[in-house]
Amino acid sequence: MTPGFLRRRRDRRATERATAHLDAQLRESADIAISAARRRLTRRMPTLPLHLEHQDREAVDVQDVLDAAREHFGLTDVEPERAAAWLRARYELRTGSMDLITDAYEYGA
Repeated sequence: MTPGFLRRRRDRRATERATAHLDAQLRESADIAISAARRRLTRRMPTLPLHLEHQDREAVDVQDVLDAAREHFGLTDVEPERAAAWLRARYELRTGSMDLITDAYEYGA
């Protein structure tokens, strides 16, 4: 028989591990979505006039992150606000504002 405090600690640690695992999957999904947007932009670049290349941007949306999470990790019930938070974090880290636009800032911060 397991004492109550050990059971609670085991349950708390299992919850923490599950949350960390979900966060890692969402972080990777945000990176996948950002990379896909950059690939779309790169494919379009040779067709743009030179004076417009610096003005052209590609969009990476929260829905792109949710789609990547579903496709790559089988996650079907992720809150859009949580996906938006990871997209904002990865967008800022990977200097997305230089060539991408996003709707992640329209979700609750």
